[in-house]
Amino acid sequence: MVCGSCSKASGSLKCSRCKMMTYCNRECQAAHWHTHKIHCKRVEMSPQKLQLHFTVGRSGPPITFHENIPAAFCQRDAPRDLTSRWVSQLVDTHEEEVLVRHPGRPCLYCGKPAIKLHTTLAITLHGNPPTVFAMGQPLCTKNRNDGCAVQAQATIDQGLQSPDFPGRGTEIYKA
Repeated sequence: MVCGSCSKASGSLKCSRCKMMTYCNRECQAAHWHTHKIHCKRVEMSPQKLQLHFTVGRSGPPITFHENIPAAFCQRDAPRDLTSRWVSQLVDTHEEEVLVRHPGRPCLYCGKPAIKLHTTLAITLHGNPPTVFAMGQPLCTKNRNDGCAVQAQATIDQGLQSPDFPGRGTEIYKA
């Protein structure tokens, strides 16, 4: 998880009130409170379930998860910083399970064993039902600057422009 204060990838301490913002430690949480308190409140969950659809690689059926979603995130004016952080954390939470469901799936670009999904998200949280399309490319690296990761991003960018893209017209988040 990413720290809401310093943006390091070590944020494992959650805000005890909203349960969504994460921090490295109490110092980062205290430093960020002046910004976070504007959006921080007890979370009321929507009666709808978020549909999270993972598509892995170039083919195959999507893997779907149904998740609770905060009611405030189903509104068009939901704060982008909170929704993007929440969705990214949700995708990260399911990434390992998605990789497990595709055992032995190699990196699409070099054939080495995949250890990470390079994902691009298309999101319609205010839709009925709220939906996230996570397009994942199995990669052999966690470094976005390695050759396979660069190729994966180029492939995803091309797919987003396709008239067949199922999330066409949605806002694109790159995670």
